[in-house]
Amino acid sequence: MRAVDGEIEIEAVKPSRIGYDIPVVVLVGVPLVTLMLLAFLSLGLILQHERNALSAESSERVADLLSRDMQERIDGRFAPVASFVDTLVAKADQSGCHSTSCMFTLIDEMRASPTDVPEEVGLIGFGDNQGQFKAAFRTKASGLSFAGNIQSMPDDPHKRETTVPGMPDAFETYDIRDRQWYQRGILSNAPVWTAPFKSIWDGSKKIGGDRPWNVTRVTRISDADGKPLGVIAVDVDMGEIASLIGKMAGNTLKSVSFISDMGNEISVVDNQLVVTSESAKANHQFSHIRKEVPLGVEGLDGWRLVVTLGAELSRPLALQPMTWILFLGGLLASLYAAAVTASLVVTPVKRLSGAAVNVSNLDFDAPVDANTHVKEIALLARLIDKMRAALHVNQERLEFLAYHDPVTGFLNYAGLSNAYNSMKVSEERIDLVLIKIANHNHISSVLGENALARIVARNIALIKSEIAGSTVGCTNESQIVCLVESEKGVDEQKINELLARLRKPHEEENLRCSTDILASVSSRLSESDNFDILLQRANGALYHAEEMQSETAVWYNPLLFHDLREALEFSGNVVQVIADGEFLVEFQPIIDLKSGHISGAQAKIFWRHAQLGLIEQSKFVPIFEKNGSIRHVGLYAISQTFEFLNHFKARYRDKELVVSVSLSLVQLLDPLFIERVAELQTEWQIRSREIKFVITQNASALEDPQILHSLRQLHRLGFQLAVDRFGMDNASLNGLVAVQYSSILICPSLQHNIEVIGPERTILESICGLANKLNMDSVAVGIENNAIIEPLIECGCTHGVGPWFGLPMAKQGFLDSYARNATILSVTANAVPRKRSRIRV
Repeated sequence: MRAVDGEIEIEAVKPSRIGYDIPVVVLVGVPLVTLMLLAFLSLGLILQHERNALSAESSERVADLLSRDMQERIDGRFAPVASFVDTLVAKADQSGCHSTSCMFTLIDEMRASPTDVPEEVGLIGFGDNQGQFKAAFRTKASGLSFAGNIQSMPDDPHKRETTVPGMPDAFETYDIRDRQWYQRGILSNAPVWTAPFKSIWDGSKKIGGDRPWNVTRVTRISDADGKPLGVIAVDVDMGEIASLIGKMAGNTLKSVSFISDMGNEISVVDNQLVVTSESAKANHQFSHIRKEVPLGVEGLDGWRLVVTLGAELSRPLALQPMTWILFLGGLLASLYAAAVTASLVVTPVKRLSGAAVNVSNLDFDAPVDANTHVKEIALLARLIDKMRAALHVNQERLEFLAYHDPVTGFLNYAGLSNAYNSMKVSEERIDLVLIKIANHNHISSVLGENALARIVARNIALIKSEIAGSTVGCTNESQIVCLVESEKGVDEQKINELLARLRKPHEEENLRCSTDILASVSSRLSESDNFDILLQRANGALYHAEEMQSETAVWYNPLLFHDLREALEFSGNVVQVIADGEFLVEFQPIIDLKSGHISGAQAKIFWRHAQLGLIEQSKFVPIFEKNGSIRHVGLYAISQTFEFLNHFKARYRDKELVVSVSLSLVQLLDPLFIERVAELQTEWQIRSREIKFVITQNASALEDPQILHSLRQLHRLGFQLAVDRFGMDNASLNGLVAVQYSSILICPSLQHNIEVIGPERTILESICGLANKLNMDSVAVGIENNAIIEPLIECGCTHGVGPWFGLPMAKQGFLDSYARNATILSVTANAVPRKRSRIRV
């Protein structure tokens, strides 16, 4: 492998040659010819297999015929009951029977005309939603007559009385609303069948003879207003079905059973039905041939009839002695042929597989040994060695790109962090010098984007020449980081002289542009300090250099920082602060002003600082934008918002909520930001239209191609975009033209004095009218009283958010509040809004 004209050329691997090549066709063909000569030894095994296959096919056909015949006969038993229930319900509807007393009278009519009731019916009953229950049932002694009666006690519907001629009356506690048949019937819009259950008991012995199991057809009955009144229940005697199955089962059948829609298997054992649960059935190994067919009865969807053949039809035919002899002879011959083949093929293949494993483990040092007689294997070995060499080159390139900028070749953030970790093993002092080209946007606009890269390259070369042994790289296009390992630390005078040289104006094509340089220095104070901490400290000191327009480098000194901004700047590792739960995201309702409905929510992040208490985002976000921590905090806010929206959709499936999340322009500068948002969207299964990103536009932001690219990518992905503080803070028409937005946020300063006709109201009407023409919503923020709502609507404002509608709430508090206050606004004169208080979790 060598480099030719900047390209990597991989030399062909020349395997050692033994003097001749053996084609793989010959190597494999000879053993196959030998095996063909021995094929007659396997004839007995093939015949045995065919016998078993024919036997199994015949048994399958028998099982199929039996199952379908039995299915038709069993379907015929359930069909009359289903038809009878439909007729009974139709009769109740035609006669206007919509009360409990009327339904009880209808049951008495059925009792008086037993011949009109199919003989398959064992019980007819009705239970209402108050617990009242009445039923008539047949006993073994009464034949078709409904001799038995069940009636709820008038004074206590939870107690019932069971009467059967010739037997003492039985009393028991029985609440039909706790019963499975009633619950399933009252919840279903159509007639359904229940799972099998035991017959009526009176506490001491069974009533109704040897009827062990019933299946009930249940149908919901509504009152005159269409509300559920109760459930009609008609029982089918499963004992008769058990007897029928017992008669059909013979020597060729092991069993006939049902599988219900709940997975329970009902089989006949000693002329009784036995129910096997799905879990117990899963642990049972079936060795007999089974055939399942679905039942065709309406309401028995998911029920199947299972026919299991006996051992004679399920057991495969036994092997004959001669078959075993032929099988063993063929096996020994095959083993011999395989051993011969392995001696020529397996060894080089093992070497080849070992080389492939080395390549997969990124071990590219050892070349592939292609010393073999097999021509095809040698060719494959040469190809693998070429791949190994190419991967080795690519690995070196990837390792370079992981720690260097792909365009300039300078060390990037990861490369600088790696270099710092290598320095940490030393006991010498480590200093981080952070140098920023403050007017980088001006340089790019005057001299072009490439000019800034050339200035950075010139400065890095100058820094390396002036500070011996330094490690220099870039964290972004305008910031240079220099790591210096020394015994006494960097010399302040030398650094300031270097800064003076870096400020030398840059000239290109008769254009001259000054270079504004700011610098700061931070040092390792303890062994636990990592690269991020040093960089954060340097960023904090650089912030003070910008504030003071310092011509010299500013050294980080913790004793100099006392105010809130500095405390936020140097709070430590923000990733650890997030992991410790100090940041919390809360949600404030956004109201549709005309309808009063909660149409969305505004996500707001707070910092619960250990010393400073609860800090709002407006105070710490500008600091985090300067030290780079906004990347982590911003993604955490987006992740919490997506999680909240996922929980909202799980709780309110038929509702739609659009959640607004504020974005920093620094986040949009991150090339990986869009990819990370897409990953979070996939993780929490969020639809793009449910998220609205709120951005504060300004003139300088529109000049940055990365910001515009990120905004357009978000729009292409389907996310909504909103302009914050429209008309203020440089948020202007340029922002609306550059990117397609769906909303503008109207700050409180534009809402003053709009209750009366005047310039303020005219301005607001113009802004809302512009938004309407651009198909954008206008959201008034900071609404604190009811008096301003009507004027906002008259000016064309569509939505509002503020303390008047509710303070920010934790996600669980918002979800609970939404259930109580889906509509919280009335714009009438007598509107009395509800009080809100911030909910903390």
